[in-house]
Amino acid sequence: MIDRLCNEIANSGLLSDIEVGDGIVVGRARVRAAGADVWVNVDPELEEEEAPDPAVLVRGIQRILDVSPEQWRVIVDEVVDEIEAAVGDEPVNETTPLRADLALKSVVVFASATLLRFEAPRQFPDSWIHVQLDEALAFEDLAVDARDPDAQTVSFDTLDDLLDHISAEDPAQASPGSPQAGPAAQRKK
Repeated sequence: MIDRLCNEIANSGLLSDIEVGDGIVVGRARVRAAGADVWVNVDPELEEEEAPDPAVLVRGIQRILDVSPEQWRVIVDEVVDEIEAAVGDEPVNETTPLRADLALKSVVVFASATLLRFEAPRQFPDSWIHVQLDEALAFEDLAVDARDPDAQTVSFDTLDDLLDHISAEDPAQASPGSPQAGPAAQRKK
């Protein structure tokens, strides 16, 4: 099933850099309405009794990649409204509007739902915002979850500093002083 799904996705041309692992297909794509290049995970839910037709999952990928700017605004408005309602009258230190802070980072496509992962680095620097959409991309649910506390973000001033860091035998020895210095590139350690 997973090989058939991978072939259908590759033949569709919707994703690039396609890989298969842990029962899912992963690739890169651009969600035009969000202005974001993201990882797209396609989960055929192999643990279920009846796996979906790969064509259904490919249509799910196509739907989120081709979401209209108007529908995207509706999704973002729902996310902002839900979070602002939950925060209520609590004092907020950050003055950047949540709508401007939200950035789509990844997508998970299931046969009957799509999950979006946003970050809002100013409003929620230690959290991910997960949004569940139904088959028609209508808002269903939202959760604000803590980021993995064991993950470390390392920043580099230049791409060369990042490459030096990756290729060094002991990454702590590569480009001393440049990790943590600038926002040019980030790598999850």
